[in-house]
Amino acid sequence: MDGYQRLVVKALRSVDEVLPWDLEEEIEQNPELIVLDIREPDEFEMMHIKSSLHVPRGVLEGACVWNYDDTIPALAQSRDQNIVVVCRSGNRSALAALTMQQMGFEQVRSLKLGIKGWNDNDLEMLNNQGDIVDINQIDEWLNRAVPEDKLKP
Repeated sequence: MDGYQRLVVKALRSVDEVLPWDLEEEIEQNPELIVLDIREPDEFEMMHIKSSLHVPRGVLEGACVWNYDDTIPALAQSRDQNIVVVCRSGNRSALAALTMQQMGFEQVRSLKLGIKGWNDNDLEMLNNQGDIVDINQIDEWLNRAVPEDKLKP
């Protein structure tokens, strides 16, 4: 297990996860729920869960508190609100949820399997124009192979 995987495993000792089909149900039942997508802007623009709040991982800490240029008021005032953090596969979201817990957020969880799991369960996603995206096209992009030059020699 590499260092990144160890960090995720350690984070998941403290961070609860929610499965995609359970999150779909929660979204329908709880309009107060914050679905926090921490992926990069190009990932979010291509596909995201309807009504999710986009805060890239690189600015998350500043977005979570007041008095920063990155502050997102809806997030900074939500320390006791139900929040589910979303990324591509569930790894970055677990680490981000742990960081948010350390910052005082009490009800923050991670989407197990991430957007990949959401898509694998044929759940609807939108692009930046608000159009429903083609599940098959997304599947190809989400499951692309790691380029050979990035594989361990």
